[in-house]
Amino acid sequence: MQRLILALLLCTLAFTAHATTDAAKPKVRAITAFVRLDRSSYEKQIAEAMAVLNAAKADFARRGYETQTVRIVTQPFAELVRGLSEKEALAFLRSLDDLSQKDGFMPNVGPAMLHDADDPAAMHLLAQVLSTLPHLNASAIIADDDGIHWKTIRESAKLVRYVTDHSARSQGNFQFAATAMLKPLGPFYPGAWHTGAGKQFSLGFGGSRTGSTTAARDQAPGFAAAPGDAPGGKISIASPYEKKR
Repeated sequence: MQRLILALLLCTLAFTAHATTDAAKPKVRAITAFVRLDRSSYEKQIAEAMAVLNAAKADFARRGYETQTVRIVTQPFAELVRGLSEKEALAFLRSLDDLSQKDGFMPNVGPAMLHDADDPAAMHLLAQVLSTLPHLNASAIIADDDGIHWKTIRESAKLVRYVTDHSARSQGNFQFAATAMLKPLGPFYPGAWHTGAGKQFSLGFGGSRTGSTTAARDQAPGFAAAPGDAPGGKISIASPYEKKR
């Protein structure tokens, strides 16, 4: 937890200089935790992540920053439900969806297809999830450094069509993104993802174009910048977190 508080102090220092030139301090659009859930103990893992997120939110509030959302991103969708039948997977994901509302976080189950050679069965299951569960976010990666994922593009189109036809007012599609060249550990949804061990968090700020991740790195050494300035002046930085002791 000491590392977390130090990280937050550095973040705040990095952005205070930019905030003083604006009419108001930039809002913290998202504090996003990245976890690798074990289905046998996921509630405990979520509780640990929420302790970090809530501590971060409270620390920013003490310094006059409004936090709009706290978020939790799991390992990629196919890994999360591996070994489960369709019925079991839907039941588990419903429990996760319900838990997100109980604990007050935005959940993201990552990309259903990372590579074009991945089994599209995960996309078929995700289409059902997005059509029936109102809070889970997810994605599919349609291009990376290896090129364009043509099969994933086709499967994404099928998913969007299915969710259009089967979700209330077609709104399930707002929880899905087909992303290209998006690096892991970014805080913004629905495209946020990771494949690591978890226990990391990323901060997303909304502000003017005068802010930059370069300034954040210069004033907050030790942070790994999440991938660059986002449209509209949003900036994001990422750091590991420790389990609360």
